[in-house]
Amino acid sequence: MSRQSVLVTGAAGFVGRHVARAFLGSGYRVTTVDLSEPPPDLCRETTVNVGSFDDPAILGAVEAGQFTAVVHLAAISSTVEDDWQALERTNVTGPAELAERCARSGTRFVYASSSSVYGEIAERRPLPENALGSSACSGPLNAYARSKATFDAHMATRYPDDGEPGWAGLRFTNVFGTGEQHKKSMASIIGQLLLATARQETLKVFADTLEASRDYIPVAAVARTCALMAGHDAPSGVYNLGSGHAVSFAELLRWCSEFAQTPLNVQLIANPHVGRYQYWTCADMSALETALPTLPRPGPDDLRSAAHELYLHFKKTNGCI
Repeated sequence: MSRQSVLVTGAAGFVGRHVARAFLGSGYRVTTVDLSEPPPDLCRETTVNVGSFDDPAILGAVEAGQFTAVVHLAAISSTVEDDWQALERTNVTGPAELAERCARSGTRFVYASSSSVYGEIAERRPLPENALGSSACSGPLNAYARSKATFDAHMATRYPDDGEPGWAGLRFTNVFGTGEQHKKSMASIIGQLLLATARQETLKVFADTLEASRDYIPVAAVARTCALMAGHDAPSGVYNLGSGHAVSFAELLRWCSEFAQTPLNVQLIANPHVGRYQYWTCADMSALETALPTLPRPGPDDLRSAAHELYLHFKKTNGCI
């Protein structure tokens, strides 16, 4: 192969399209696969496959060594999905087959996990990856999170040795940026609040979450990390991928008010997800910083700047993708 090539699954989705563009910017030959067609620019610049990532032709190409890396982002990503058979098929057994084909061909495998696997946090402090299964957190609070934790455990058990080219699971925190509005209620809460602010609509917030805090990360940082991890010989394993900073909902509302330069119309509503809702998330980023020492991590000011850019994008486009 004249240059490195990558297969990006789920490339028509929010994170997937940003990741595919990051690889193009890094000089990779990019092949995409998704049940939907990706945006026009990716259709022009990549080899497009419309279909499932576990299609025999896709699996065969991976096993034949046609790619130097596979970045697997396709998944059922709804945190309210309760169909375990569908979740297991799409988020566990399907990715396991893809990982096996990568192992056979010596193809580096990078996939999206989720910080939702930690569930309820016992103490408000950044959690390292090995906190899962300890008293520091409850573990998955919903079926989606359980599917992600199940696949993480499968990878650690099936491929425990740190051989080349290896694999990496990235436990995304709350990713936000342009191109996620089609997700509607599953879009990041920061994106939903910024969009409502730009449209001068009522901001609806769960009444019990004003002091709840989340670890947010701009999608550009996620895309950059995926590209670096795919081309890097970092040790195999699961890594947290967040900013390492917890931002409260009250702080988000302050940002929105400052961006709009006007008081907000905020409506507090009942939380229908009590018992399966994460009130505090923050990732300990030590492992990823050691594995990728050149990777810049966004600080609090960077998060606010990225949020402001997204607000301005929504103002300019009237909330269109």
